[in-house]
Amino acid sequence: MVSISTRTYQQVVQNAVKYLEKFNKNTYVAERLLIDRLDWTKTDFIRHLKDEMTDSIYLQYLDDLNQFIEGKPLQYIVGKEWFYGIPLKVTKDTLIPRPETEELVHAALKHLNQTVGEKPLRVLDIGTGSGAIAITMKSERPQDIVTATDISGAALDVAKKNTESLDLAIRFLQGDLLEPVSLETFDCIISNPPYIGFDEKELMDVSVLQHEPHSALFADNGGFSVYERLAYELPFYLKTDGCLFMEIGFQQGEKLQQLYQQAFPDKEVSIQKDINGLDRMLIVK
Repeated sequence: MVSISTRTYQQVVQNAVKYLEKFNKNTYVAERLLIDRLDWTKTDFIRHLKDEMTDSIYLQYLDDLNQFIEGKPLQYIVGKEWFYGIPLKVTKDTLIPRPETEELVHAALKHLNQTVGEKPLRVLDIGTGSGAIAITMKSERPQDIVTATDISGAALDVAKKNTESLDLAIRFLQGDLLEPVSLETFDCIISNPPYIGFDEKELMDVSVLQHEPHSALFADNGGFSVYERLAYELPFYLKTDGCLFMEIGFQQGEKLQQLYQQAFPDKEVSIQKDINGLDRMLIVK
């Protein structure tokens, strides 16, 4: 890194880029570690390029940088991730929200806006984690009544804090999948459930295995167990003209389409690909 006597923000970040390159790490992290830690925008960073970095910020930055080099995900270091343009608090108790889930939310919002417009709906997010899906749905469609469930009390605490910071009214309930909303029905149900088989661990990034909650990642029966349970239960919770959007593993599309067509014989069940051309969404409407 740079010496204390030549420590402008620009110089520090430029040296951090070189440092990251030595370890074959993504160099964009050099700038984002600083911006997210300080709650700055890109414009804020540009305005401070020639300013001297204080000792406290410099030492924190070095610590953050070294944690990233050692394998800790950027989002857990700075405690936040951006989802659909919203900064969300994340901790070791929640998954890091990913672009594939943003695509799932976008597909759901597009469908609802095109088919029902501004009509208020009852929306359910199963396994909310950080609250990313529920918060985005409520933020984009404030007229809807949004409920979110999660089996983890620690995850729900994070989701609630994210919601409070945005002043959104979302009902959070603790329990296993649909248990907290027994006897209720919804116009739209959306979920990113655990769908990775335990036999796939060796194929996964080490940082994910070491830092993200396994209960939100892995499921029994090759990753299908949660889907199988929901296929049996969801027809009792989804309104007759309701819709369902679920994130899936890229190799699960064909089997899940058959399973959910059996569960919803009177609905259209389709598989939609993500931006990378991989099967990623199960849609029932």
